[in-house]
Amino acid sequence: MLTMHTPRKIDWDEQEFTEVRPGIFGATVHTPQLTATLYRYGADSSWEEHQHPQDQITTVLEGVIDFVVDGEPVQLTEGQLATLPGGTPHSATVPAPGAVSLNVFTHRDAPPRA
Repeated sequence: MLTMHTPRKIDWDEQEFTEVRPGIFGATVHTPQLTATLYRYGADSSWEEHQHPQDQITTVLEGVIDFVVDGEPVQLTEGQLATLPGGTPHSATVPAPGAVSLNVFTHRDAPPRA
């Protein structure tokens, strides 16, 4: 995880990715106002239902992610994004061959923990 207080170019391939859920690896960049995490999902990986107070935007860069957002199924494909207001329950499942997403969150006092 990288915390920034000055402008900086980020190359995701140079960041350290850690396994945050089985088959899901993330690298995070944190600023005083935003948190951005690039997730690499393995085939058939999933994220259990959860919620957080921060607003979230998830953009699918590769593959397909099947979300359940506030009880409703939402499939996102490459190039699509979802906006999730803070407090919205959501989960995700990723079919083969996997996916990559960029998630951006509004202000957090500290970056998320694995």
